[in-house]
Amino acid sequence: MNRRDTLKLLGSLPLMAFGATRVNAAEREETHTTSQNPKNIVLISADGMGVSQWQAAMVAAHGKLNLGRMQSAGLLTTNPLDVFCGDAPSHSTALATGVNSHKGAVSVDMNNMPLKTITELVKEKSLAVGIVSANSLVEGSIVPFVGHASNRMAVEELTAGYVEGGIDVFIGAGSDYFSKHIDMRPPTQGQAGGGSGAAGAAAVQTRERDDKRNLLIELEAKGWQVLYNIKDIRQVKGGKLAGFTGTQMNPNIQQGRGDMFPASVETSLNILQSSSKGFFLMVGDMYVDRASHNGRLELLCDEAMDLDRAIGKALDFAERDGQTLVLVVGSPEASGMSLVGGNMAEGMVEAKWSMPGMANHSGTLVPMFAYGPGADQFMGVLENTEVFVKMKSMLID
Repeated sequence: MNRRDTLKLLGSLPLMAFGATRVNAAEREETHTTSQNPKNIVLISADGMGVSQWQAAMVAAHGKLNLGRMQSAGLLTTNPLDVFCGDAPSHSTALATGVNSHKGAVSVDMNNMPLKTITELVKEKSLAVGIVSANSLVEGSIVPFVGHASNRMAVEELTAGYVEGGIDVFIGAGSDYFSKHIDMRPPTQGQAGGGSGAAGAAAVQTRERDDKRNLLIELEAKGWQVLYNIKDIRQVKGGKLAGFTGTQMNPNIQQGRGDMFPASVETSLNILQSSSKGFFLMVGDMYVDRASHNGRLELLCDEAMDLDRAIGKALDFAERDGQTLVLVVGSPEASGMSLVGGNMAEGMVEAKWSMPGMANHSGTLVPMFAYGPGADQFMGVLENTEVFVKMKSMLID
């Protein structure tokens, strides 16, 4: 077997594992889409999700995942240039810019010089741009599509990117990061899902932004609808939207997040579809990553199934639209998870982690899945930078 055949075989392994969860091979062949260019792209980043995390969800869901509706699958690298095991910012930088940089990079090169992003390129072509986060809008996997910094902690510069970059629709937590006075509490102490309110106000620690800006006021002045709860957000049908689902972070699924994340994806798609030239939507989910880092298997499975419901919303839209490519890509696998037992009929799985801890990622290949026009271009083993190259070719070149 030559190298090309080997890569094809490796790239088919994720589809072998997950494709049977919803459709059989014959049905998938009938609907397989050739390499025509899409009008729209939805890129979904599944933080920390290697094969083990996805397979755990498949077992917990008794084999019924929307992921099985995907037409193509492959494997993706996540390794930055300076170390073997990367992180979400550097991986998303490769996806957003086509350049492999240092660990922690936010759309900058090895010398911390800004790199042109896919979102900036499509805006220049008058396509609409959307961002949806399951948690905060300043998460490491999100911000490389919004701004440029040597690390993800440059909150002021990165939140300004939502205004200055003209992101048409963005939904997620973190309104405090956009206000004049930034909430400085650690995320675990911040409010988990509502408005700021009076309760607990005395405990809030804030500092004034160095740039003295209040981005919430700027957004309203420039025509965004600025809303602060998912009930109001999901009613929006058009126009520009800054939808904040929490002051700092959202609750996890076991804490009562409900259908907030899938609803945010559906709402953004309903708004962006009005763009006559097309759109690029970036969706990020980091909750499986955190559950895996903490060795919380039940939470991991619950979060992965919620992500799968969000993927289902994107696939439903793509099936109706016929012009939308949906990509689901993993980011650096969280903490070296392996499956050591399970029972599909009972929805039971056992796991162990070789690298427990919040900052630990393995350097293994991660799965990627594709549906829609051009899906077959994402088969085999790809460098993460190639995802940018292919998206740019489809939407811009």
